Amino acid sequence: MDAVEAIRARRSIGRLGEPAPSHDDLKVILEAAACAPDHDSLRPFKFVVLEDDGMDAFGKVLADAYLARCEEAGKDPEPAKHEKELTKLRRAPMVVVVCAVRRPSEKIPWVEQRDAAVAAAQNVLLAATALGYGSMWRTGDPAYDPRVRSALGLGSEDDVVGFLYLGTPTDAARKAPNDPALDGLVERYQP
Repeated sequence: MDAVEAIRARRSIGRLGEPAPSHDDLKVILEAAACAPDHDSLRPFKFVVLEDDGMDAFGKVLADAYLARCEEAGKDPEPAKHEKELTKLRRAPMVVVVCAVRRPSEKIPWVEQRDAAVAAAQNVLLAATALGYGSMWRTGDPAYDPRVRSALGLGSEDDVVGFLYLGTPTDAARKAPNDPALDGLVERYQP
């Protein structure tokens, strides 16, 4: 699949089945991520792969963070929401957490470093699509929770860019390629 085909074919699919990307395919996907535009070659990103028992263990991190957020807000936790946090990573056989890691630089501001991690996340999705896998980019409260960042080995100045769910779409979940309209999106600058 060429690059433009992969861009148009990439669609968000909420639930994905086996197989997950193979070891070799995951290497290709993460190498594509590491090719993201990156000012001054700072490599301000990190990829945490969750699969098998790691998904269940990290689901506990998400659930505990939810309970802590409820306590901080003075709210009673909802049992269904707590259960969802425990199990939501199982919507796919693999999740790649893309993290923006702040690198010391007087030249490259944080916003540009974070943008490089966002570009890396997009490259994950496009490479997975090109290899025949489905994907979904999710964030939500866990992406902004300091307890979740800490569990991922991130500092307080780092960010979770997204939880990228990877797997194989069922035939029923497959979607037609994007057919984007540019109406209202493009302007030509006129001095």
